[in-house]
Amino acid sequence: MRAFEIHTYQDGKWRMDSVFDDRELALFEARRVDEGSRYSGVRVIEENYDETSDKTTTRTIFRGGNLDRQRKVSLAKKAFRTPRRGSSTREPRKNRRSKKIPKKSNPLIPILILGVLAVAGLAALYGLQQLSQFR
Repeated sequence: MRAFEIHTYQDGKWRMDSVFDDRELALFEARRVDEGSRYSGVRVIEENYDETSDKTTTRTIFRGGNLDRQRKVSLAKKAFRTPRRGSSTREPRKNRRSKKIPKKSNPLIPILILGVLAVAGLAALYGLQQLSQFR
């Protein structure tokens, strides 16, 4: 028994996309998926199952996408990194201050302050009313 699996590569993981019985149809679909920019890699795996020996063999029959190009770019970026500590060619390190994250305000605190001010205002009005009655 023979099956052809299309695997797609995205977000650092290979996932099985679809399974075909026909080799040409699987290759056609893989090329079609490869032309799009949705996935960074596409491959077709041919899987052969031998019923007599109960063994499965697999091999990759198609590779597409810009996965190899991405690997080359990441290797090039690693090559141009600044040297590690202790190297004489390194520029002096700039003083990096951590950005202060503003604290989220609790809505209960302003409500309590307004409540205290309202009570104090009402108490002041009541006190003034009481003082005016004594005259």
